[in-house]
Amino acid sequence: MAEEKTIMRETHERLRRAGASTVCAVLDMLGVAGTITGLPAIRPGGSFAGPAFTVRAATGPLGTYDPDEFDIARYADQAGAGQVIAIDAGGARVSLAGGIAAMASARRGVAAWVVDGGMRDVDELGEAGIPIHVRHGLAVTGRTRVRIEHVNGPIVIDGVSVEPMDVLVGDASGIARVPAQRLESVAHMADWIAGRDRIAGRLVREGLSFSRAFKEATVEHTALHGPLES
Repeated sequence: MAEEKTIMRETHERLRRAGASTVCAVLDMLGVAGTITGLPAIRPGGSFAGPAFTVRAATGPLGTYDPDEFDIARYADQAGAGQVIAIDAGGARVSLAGGIAAMASARRGVAAWVVDGGMRDVDELGEAGIPIHVRHGLAVTGRTRVRIEHVNGPIVIDGVSVEPMDVLVGDASGIARVPAQRLESVAHMADWIAGRDRIAGRLVREGLSFSRAFKEATVEHTALHGPLES
C-alpha cells in the first residue's frame, strides 16, 4: 500500500511539472473532455496536481436554506492531504468558503481549491499558501444561501464532469481534469511532450526559429525516448 501511494504521488508530481497546458493538450489528443476555464488563480505562480475531493452545493437567494446546511467543515476539515477541494456551485455568485477555511485546509496538507462559484476574503486567500482557483471573489456570504448536497460524489465544473479521485492539474493557465482510469497514459504522454518542449526552448534560446527548433527537438527527443505513443 505504501509503495502504491508513493507511485501515485510521483505520478501527480509528473503531471504538475508538465503543467496544465500540456496535460490539456494530451487530453485533446485522446479525445477526453477535461479542460476547465474561467476559474483564475487568486495568486498566479502556484501549480498543483492531486485527486479531487468533490463537493456539490445548491444555491439560492438569502433565506433559502437553514444555516446549518452550509457546512464548510464537511470539506475544509475532511479533505485529505494532497487532495484538491473541488466545488460545483454552478458558477453562483455566492461564497462557498473564505480565508480561515482555506488556511485551515492548507495547514492539513490540502493541495488546492477549485471552486465553480465564489469565495470571500480574497486578500486572505492569497496568503493561504496553496493555489486557489475560483470563478468569483466576492463578499456575498453563503449562510442561508447555500446547502451542501453531497461530498465525494460526481460534480460538473465548467461543463467538465469530475468524479472523486479524478486528478486535477492546475496553474496560472488553467486546470485539467484527468480521469483516474487514464492517469498513467496521460502522465506518460505529458512527460514526452514536456521533454520535447524543454529541448525546443533550449534551441530557441540558442537562436533557432520556432519551426526549426520544434523539428529538431522532436527528432532529438524521439531518438532518446522513442516516438510519442497514446
